[in-house]
Amino acid sequence: MSDTSPQWNAPAVPIVSAIASEEKAGFWLRFVANICDGIMVSLFSLPFAILSASTKGNISSLSQAAQFIFTFFLLAYWIGNAGGSPLRRKLGVFILDETDGSFIGIRRGSIRIMMSWVSAFVFLYGYWSMVWNPQKQTWHDRVANTVVVKR
Repeated sequence: MSDTSPQWNAPAVPIVSAIASEEKAGFWLRFVANICDGIMVSLFSLPFAILSASTKGNISSLSQAAQFIFTFFLLAYWIGNAGGSPLRRKLGVFILDETDGSFIGIRRGSIRIMMSWVSAFVFLYGYWSMVWNPQKQTWHDRVANTVVVKR
């Protein structure tokens, strides 16, 4: 039995998403946006820092560990579900999926944060790589498949 359904071959037309044509944030704007992220995270980690400074021993160590975990996941939540911290978004700088411009989710946000530590490890080479990348992507952008846009 042969298949008698008609065959239709669509022409090979490249699909270009709207995110590809959006303005990408440059190095200095991203630098300021990272400072904004740091300010926002600091506001939320201040109670942990006060507890760590006012206690000794295991309580202080536990508070520091809780501070790291809380701020890591808070930043991953902001990046994954809203494109960045509230102050970063107020600046108009968003971290988005490179293919469709959607938010990337907490898992990819976490991966992006961890890779940003690697990007910073050797003289900030992973950050400086955005200067010669056509989409202005750093190492952590490429690993997480993200772009940083200015809106």
